[in-house]
Amino acid sequence: MFEKAGVDWFWRPVGVGRHAFDVAAKRAEPYVSVMSFCGVEVGAWQVQRLPRELEWINEDTCMDCWRRISARWATGP
Repeated sequence: MFEKAGVDWFWRPVGVGRHAFDVAAKRAEPYVSVMSFCGVEVGAWQVQRLPRELEWINEDTCMDCWRRISARWATGP
C-alpha cells in the first residue's frame, strides 16, 4: 500500500531509539542483520515484530534518519 505512494520506509523502536528502515527489512530472514537509514544495525526480527505502545513512546525518533529520508526529496543543487 505505502510503497505505491512512494513511502519505502517504516519506523521501529529498536532499543537505541526509533529508527527508519527500508521496507526490504520486513522481508529479510529473521536473524539477518538489517540497517537503518542512519546506520544502526539490528536483527531483522526486531523490526518485523510490532512493538508495544510503551516502546514507541519511550524511544526518541532518530533525527539523522529523518534528515536522510528528507534529503531524498530535497530540490536544488
